[in-house]
Amino acid sequence: MPPKRRGTKAAVVPTSHPAAGPAGDASAERRITRLRSRELGLEAAGAGDVASDDPGPVRKKRKVHPTVGGKSVRAAAAARADPPARPQPPDLPPYPKSGNSNDILNWAIEFRRICALPGPDIVIPCTVRREPEDTRTARDVASTADKSLILKAARSVVGISSSMPDGKILHCTGIVVDWNETRKLATIVTCSATVCYDGALVHPKPKLLVRLPNKATAKGQLLFFNAHYRIALLEALVDSPLEPANFGSSPKFGQQVFALARDKQSSLFARRGTVLWEEPPIFLKSRYLLSLSSEIALCGTGGPAIDEHGNVVGMTFSRLPNPDILSISILQTCIEMWRKCSRVACPFLGMDLRAFGVLDVSHQEEIQLEHGISDGFIVDMVCTDYIASSLGISNGDVIVSYNGHRDFTLHTVESF
Repeated sequence: MPPKRRGTKAAVVPTSHPAAGPAGDASAERRITRLRSRELGLEAAGAGDVASDDPGPVRKKRKVHPTVGGKSVRAAAAARADPPARPQPPDLPPYPKSGNSNDILNWAIEFRRICALPGPDIVIPCTVRREPEDTRTARDVASTADKSLILKAARSVVGISSSMPDGKILHCTGIVVDWNETRKLATIVTCSATVCYDGALVHPKPKLLVRLPNKATAKGQLLFFNAHYRIALLEALVDSPLEPANFGSSPKFGQQVFALARDKQSSLFARRGTVLWEEPPIFLKSRYLLSLSSEIALCGTGGPAIDEHGNVVGMTFSRLPNPDILSISILQTCIEMWRKCSRVACPFLGMDLRAFGVLDVSHQEEIQLEHGISDGFIVDMVCTDYIASSLGISNGDVIVSYNGHRDFTLHTVESF
């Protein structure tokens, strides 16, 4: 039975009363409110009012919302509601099938308008893109012969991405040096900056991602690295076949080369340059490196420098004002040494050398007239407690041969 409500009473009136409407069941009773009974003149003073079983109109309870930080949960939820969805970019228009020149012209205008819209959501199909991905690559590789050369060499060029401790992603380039068709295993050489900093590994198990020419990716595993020569060797299991690079001879001064690279979208970049007739600055420890006349792509460190036949002659490293090139002979020697001995031995001669061939012509003439020497290495500095010092070699001496060899470039003697 519902609880009784105070102050709410009703008179019980027989249904046979005229005011009660037509007669019905004698036992049936009709309950009317107090206000209604007064209007009908049925309520009497002092009459024994009977409490009604009708609870009356139920008052609507107010819903109380919990608060968060002084605001209701409903307001807080509205405050952190998701932002409105970004408008979808318009679809690229289909090419008109009518063949009408006006339709084609209108299609071209609309197509260029959509392609010019900002935002990375618009993906332009490569078959309809009119502008080059990289204008510098288009300019440096213009002839049909050069394009054929680059396309063939690019099959052994991959992109390398590595995660740094600070959360940044480093993008470099790698060279495929070996491919095992049975195991689907590729061996790749790249720059050691992808796995180490200041001569030490950035992580015991570096996270490496290999970006293949067909836009696919594969996880890379580090095999070894050498901070002195700034190289790292890794391997990766890939589904699509790769072609190992063709190795040529060491680069020569004045030789024209192409520096290749791949970015994080696996796009190919190329830069045309010349091996400079100069030696790296004296403050660099790696005096055996050569210099390139042109800059390389931002992701080009670790990429190949190829000659006019498409053969790899070195590995490029970004540096201002001129990038460095590590000779392919040194690179191959390091890989072979690691495969045989599981380590790389770096020679320290204890002296700095300057090649006669890179001196200015007036200096060369002076040495020829005074000493009768037309080629060799000029000893620029000798360190104490090294074999060179104990053999009596001193500053200003000229080395005219080493073990019968007369190839006087710093990268060839380093390789030897």
